[in-house]
Amino acid sequence: MSVNSFEMTLPVLCATLDALPSQIEVHEIATVILDIRKHWVTGSAADEMRTVLRHRQSTAGYTLFRVGIPNDEAGLTAIERLVALRPHGFALSGCGGVADIQKFDVMLRVAEARQGIESRSIGLVAELGEDAAFLLSQTSLKDVSHRLKAIIFDSEGLTQATSSQAFNAAASRTGAPLLLARAAAVIKARQAGIACYELLRDRDDDPQTRRDIALADGFAGVVARNAGQLAALAAG
Repeated sequence: MSVNSFEMTLPVLCATLDALPSQIEVHEIATVILDIRKHWVTGSAADEMRTVLRHRQSTAGYTLFRVGIPNDEAGLTAIERLVALRPHGFALSGCGGVADIQKFDVMLRVAEARQGIESRSIGLVAELGEDAAFLLSQTSLKDVSHRLKAIIFDSEGLTQATSSQAFNAAASRTGAPLLLARAAAVIKARQAGIACYELLRDRDDDPQTRRDIALADGFAGVVARNAGQLAALAAG
């Protein structure tokens, strides 16, 4: 698989392992982002991912691992273990911008070489939201990494990072940090020539409306968090 052929394909589901089995059986999910952030540095994570990937090989969809920033030797070792499984890509959560993307790109390049995998064959999706530095940076993402295929905007991560509310009840409008961040995510993606997707919140009970709003704002689509959202998006 060449990174040049990797594209986020709808519908997209981002879910933890305990939510996956029934959802994969019920839905023909084009892209699955396995959220293993809580334990991705452990050896058991790779074993669990191996089992899921075997199941996913019978489908035509892409499979990515959602991980945090590898800041120590344990993280580097974990990335190499996960790369050895040959996923289609990684979703880098907590990304702070260009420096984190470039650093992670190098880690993947080293891991690919050690595993005898073709260079740049594993893709990368960067998440904007959890680290406000990504939002505040004026540096363009264009040509930062040949692996970088898309941005995912995490509104929940953004509101937590800024101690703000998604909806400002006093002003009867969306929270200002969220409005600014959503716009920045779309603009950064457009400048880089890549797609931008909005990650739904677990409690979004009207995903069709959220998708319509996202599309009108310039997003390429939304990423579902559970089976109910997937079903609602498919019905719409």
